[in-house]
Amino acid sequence: MAATRLASEIAAASGRVAHEHGVSVWDLVIAGGGPVGLVTALAARRLGLSALVLEQAQGLPVKACGEGLMPGAVSALEQLGVSLSGAREFRGVRFLDGDLVASASFLERRGRALSRDLLMQRLSERAAELDVPVRNGQTVRNFRYRDGVVQVDASASPGGSVSYQARLLVAADGLRSPIRRKLGYELPPRRAPRFGVQRHFRVEPWSDWVEVHWHEQAEAYVTPLAADLVGVAVLSHGRALATGRWTALFPALEERLAGAVACERPRGAGPLEQRVRAVLAPGVALVGDAAGYLDALTGEGLALGFACARALVERVAAGELERYPADHRRLTATYYRTTGLLLSLAGRPAWRRWAIGYLSRHPRLFSALLSRSVHACHPAPAPGGLRGLLARRT
Repeated sequence: MAATRLASEIAAASGRVAHEHGVSVWDLVIAGGGPVGLVTALAARRLGLSALVLEQAQGLPVKACGEGLMPGAVSALEQLGVSLSGAREFRGVRFLDGDLVASASFLERRGRALSRDLLMQRLSERAAELDVPVRNGQTVRNFRYRDGVVQVDASASPGGSVSYQARLLVAADGLRSPIRRKLGYELPPRRAPRFGVQRHFRVEPWSDWVEVHWHEQAEAYVTPLAADLVGVAVLSHGRALATGRWTALFPALEERLAGAVACERPRGAGPLEQRVRAVLAPGVALVGDAAGYLDALTGEGLALGFACARALVERVAAGELERYPADHRRLTATYYRTTGLLLSLAGRPAWRRWAIGYLSRHPRLFSALLSRSVHACHPAPAPGGLRGLLARRT
């Protein structure tokens, strides 16, 4: 197999180049210093691999995010020694659609809510503790794979350029990944575009759930972040939804946020769906949003990104890089099925209200489906899962 030869060449050539030319060859050069990029580096250091992180921002990168860490993400961070001090626990997810309310508790452990800024601080601190070099102000501009080694060329702000050699270039450069685009690995979307906008509000949280407010045009996620702070992220169809329109679509949210002070400017993201041809190329692997994304409806982005990053690093350490694409498919399969079904419900109000009403009457089923979706545990699947539930509607 070509992938098997690729992994063997990388493993063999790394030591040869370093020995013959006296060149420092990194095990991993990681493009992108966001959460998934830093988790990739931390996981690499844990297994004794060398990792260099290149981040184009001069400081800690920030972006729009729902900011709720699902149990799988919490577990991954704890295993890597990342402090979650300051995080606020939430017990599960609650759906609200007009007068309908359905709640699903996590079955094994709670999630944690942490602002993206604070999460980046905690990850950066852990990277410093493990001596992971993070080069801010450096952007990958070009890369060439030859004889098992990747030559990575980056621009260095405020001017100049720098080059590195690595066994593997890891693209953790986000939803609109320039490396994925340079590889020619992008595919056209299958769905109408959706966008996300996120903002913080200075108000006491009214719940210890992550709330999902549904509307025909959009969904609003509310995350309790601190004793006096909530985060609101709105996902909308067709175009980004201005924050001034949020309360008109979600009356219950309007009542809760009455008098609350909005913090910072809104952060946006999208279009959300990103399809890829593959997650492995000669000398390059894709992780996180760069490896493809469907939607933020299930809130699993970070948990899946962390899981795939750790799988990639373990395959590199074991000399089994060719097995990473299969790992990625396995880890993301439930996410794509569940998210696709929820997107179908989002576009069918009558079906959605029937499903939420059914789940409100069967909270144990809802909790089992939630836990299965976020990889918090692996209960025996309910008959037919959510697909079976919808089949009963017909």
